[in-house]
Amino acid sequence: MIESSGLLSASDFMNYDYCPRIIYFTYTLKRPQTKGAKQEKGLEKDREFKKTERTKIIKKYEKSKLTKIYNVTLQSNLGIITKADCIAIDFSNKSAFPVQLKYSYRPPKVYRTQKIQLLLEGFLIEEVLHYRVDCGYIKYLKSNELVRINLEDKHIIFELMSKIKSIIQNEIIPEPTEFKNRCIDCCYRRICYG
Repeated sequence: MIESSGLLSASDFMNYDYCPRIIYFTYTLKRPQTKGAKQEKGLEKDREFKKTERTKIIKKYEKSKLTKIYNVTLQSNLGIITKADCIAIDFSNKSAFPVQLKYSYRPPKVYRTQKIQLLLEGFLIEEVLHYRVDCGYIKYLKSNELVRINLEDKHIIFELMSKIKSIIQNEIIPEPTEFKNRCIDCCYRRICYG
C-alpha cells in the first residue's frame, strides 16, 4: 500500500482479492497491516534473490531479441502504482510482457493473487509504456519452472479498482473472505472476530 500518496498499489489489489476487509482495516481504520514471520521470511528471500540472481533467471531469453528491464515503477493517471520485477520488451512488434520472480515451488494451480499482480503490471505497461501485453510469466525459482499466464482479461483491474475505492470512500466494512483458513494467520483476526 502507498497510502500517503493516495495511490493504490498491487498489494492493495491482491489484498482485496485475498480478503476485502484488509482494505477496510488499512484505509478506514488506519491500521497498518503487519506481516507474520512466514511472510517476512518469504519477502527477505525474495529481496535477496532479486539483488543477486535475477539476470541468471532470464538467460534463456538472451538468444531472442528481447530487451529486459528490471525493477520498473509504473504509475498510471488512474491512481495505480506498482513495481514490476522484470519487463521483457520486443521492440520489433511493440509488445512486452511482465515477468514475476517467485522464490517458491510452482503450486498445483497459479494463485489468483499472482495473476492479479501480472494483470495489473500488464495493464500498466500498456497504459504507461504503450506496449501491447497479451501474456506474462511467473518464474518459480525453487522448481525452476516458467509459467505463461494469459493477460487478455485486464478489465478485471477496473472491477477490482471500483470495489476497492468503494470500500475506502463509503467506509462500510465488507464481508470477510469465504475462505476461513486465511483468517488463521491474519493480523486483523482479533478485530474481525472481536
